[in-house]
Amino acid sequence: MTLLAMWANLQEKGITRTISIIANRMFDFHFDFKYKTDTHNRISLEDLTVTGENKEHGSFYQPTMALSFNRLLAAIPLPPESVLVDFGCGKGRVLLLAALRGIKKAVGIEFSPELCEIARNNVRIVEQATGASLNISVIEGDVTHYEIEDDQNVFFLFNPFDDVVLEAVVKNIQQSLRSKPREIAIIYYNPVHSHILDNSFLPRNSYIIGGEEYMLYVSC
Repeated sequence: MTLLAMWANLQEKGITRTISIIANRMFDFHFDFKYKTDTHNRISLEDLTVTGENKEHGSFYQPTMALSFNRLLAAIPLPPESVLVDFGCGKGRVLLLAALRGIKKAVGIEFSPELCEIARNNVRIVEQATGASLNISVIEGDVTHYEIEDDQNVFFLFNPFDDVVLEAVVKNIQQSLRSKPREIAIIYYNPVHSHILDNSFLPRNSYIIGGEEYMLYVSC
């Protein structure tokens, strides 16, 4: 974290949350150092090859903080036999963290081919490092076109796109629930457009973990 970013965090979030964020950043570097993966660094869309009608609605790549996400998974109630979908999975850090903490299966949807390849390589690296076969899939494509499968019941969003795409994703989740009613959990990290989910799902709780904000939604 640069001094400028640190000062901005201090002004916006206060000293306690800023210290937590710094600790998270240090743990992130430790994660990549431990496994020899590449999951850090913010990347602008302009530096990626992205095609499709929703490029203008996408956001930059920024990894989810590993320490706070691990603590979140330990704190929230998840549906049994959890199968996680990360909409805008980037380099796959959330997929790896979820699988390493026992999530049955993790699926990432990402519209940047470069990020998809990095994510798949990260999965291979962690599998080699741990000697475990991780049930992780990385799918290159537009999240608005992704057909949600009946067993998928945990959905993760790190403010990866604007309200236009988020509304389409919410409709897809609702359609999936009409076809196959089931218990679900939606984890919204940095919930900028939370009003869209408020209108469609039941807000269960808000969490500040490691200086980061998450909203948990469940089916009504």
